[in-house]
Amino acid sequence: MNIIARSGVERVDFELWSRAVSAINGCGMCMESHEKVVRQDGLSVEQVQTAVRIAAVVHAVAASLDGEAALA
Repeated sequence: MNIIARSGVERVDFELWSRAVSAINGCGMCMESHEKVVRQDGLSVEQVQTAVRIAAVVHAVAASLDGEAALA
């Protein structure tokens, strides 16, 4: 994770994205870890929840497109 974290983006952005991915993957331990960091960096609960909702929509669209491709 330390190598991935040196991605060239702001730490809080990386942690927020990681929080969203952890939610989609269902990893509670990772979700708590990333949530702690973004909250310490000043993001509100609403901002974190919004990021997770956006990630869920993107994931749902990707799954739908995969399903459509499988049917074609």
